[in-house]
Amino acid sequence: MGDCVAGSLDIRHIVNVTLVVNTPKFSGTWARRLGTGWTLSTIVTYRSGIPYEAELGTDNALNGFNPAGANPIPQRPNQLLSDVYATNKGQSCSPAPCVSYLNSAAFGVPTTGTYGNMGIGDLRAPAFWEWDQTVSRSFPVTEHTHLEFRVEAFNVTNSVRLAAPNATLGGTFGTITTDQSTTGSSSATGSGGRIVQLAMKYVF
Repeated sequence: MGDCVAGSLDIRHIVNVTLVVNTPKFSGTWARRLGTGWTLSTIVTYRSGIPYEAELGTDNALNGFNPAGANPIPQRPNQLLSDVYATNKGQSCSPAPCVSYLNSAAFGVPTTGTYGNMGIGDLRAPAFWEWDQTVSRSFPVTEHTHLEFRVEAFNVTNSVRLAAPNATLGGTFGTITTDQSTTGSSSATGSGGRIVQLAMKYVF
């Protein structure tokens, strides 16, 4: 038994905070021209890590199911230590680029013909957080028309959001070599960097 890993459904904590602030209409001439009419929209997102499990990558149990086939049924290792995470968790590792996350010594291959003692979703990937910001202002053109200028920034801090570590024993097992996509990134590129968009709209 273990946590549900299908579609990353079992995310324990999800927090979304949205703030919208409109600047007031100032009385002074230049203060009104420079400071009136701005809208600042902030979205801060946090969610805890998704569940996943370590895998052997081979048919160690000799049950005939191919872990790498079209419908893989992965077999799991034995947990040898109470703490499976690396002592230098979150720090860079070799060969770079990678980030250390799991202690490979905490996992072992079961005796041939047997199953490991680890369950489904026993491990948790790194958490995700992001700050997105929009700044916009409307400039009147005529009595019934106006020009709207907008700047949108995703992942304002340009921080890395680490993905789950490599989960198959051997090689780069336990290290993180990929990142999570930010809100504004394309799923095709998987980019997690800061993205800034500029837009202008004429409303009539």
